[in-house]
Amino acid sequence: MSKDNLNEISATLMQLFVSDVFNKNKITEETRKELTDDQKAKIKAVVLDLQTKVDEFLATQNQKKAESEAPAVETPKNTTLRDMLKNKKSSN
Repeated sequence: MSKDNLNEISATLMQLFVSDVFNKNKITEETRKELTDDQKAKIKAVVLDLQTKVDEFLATQNQKKAESEAPAVETPKNTTLRDMLKNKKSSN
């Protein structure tokens, strides 16, 4: 995913969250105009905090996706005592 795509997803999620909160609290366009500056500042702080959390979540998801797509490194096979003794005898 590109950075622009992630920003678009983040903005969409924020708009959805904010509109949902407004709807739950029965806040309309008229009542939004009546908000005090302090209330507006608090709403902006919540939105910015949410945006930060969404961005962190998306970055974590992209990192996990990149790690899962990376080729797995083969782990060395465990050798038995018999194999170790054979290797030791053949090297001497």
